[in-house]
Amino acid sequence: MIVRDIEMDVEKYSLAYELISKNFAGPLIETYPRGKTLFRDFLYDKMGCSFLEAEELVDALEKNGKISFARFQRRKRFGEWRIG
Repeated sequence: MIVRDIEMDVEKYSLAYELISKNFAGPLIETYPRGKTLFRDFLYDKMGCSFLEAEELVDALEKNGKISFARFQRRKRFGEWRIG
């Protein structure tokens, strides 16, 4: 049963990455928290999962380097969310 749960998470993770990479063409110019919120809300809407699960998927994508944030300048709020 544990293996099945892990497989389901991998499937959801893969789907989340596929949806984000197809629907957010090019870099997203935004603040760090606003960008994460946009990704979370998008996954919540498209995948029909809970906000918590969508947020965990976004965190996993960021942790694994599938999405990343780089500020334009030090001490500035806005930056670029990169996908891929």
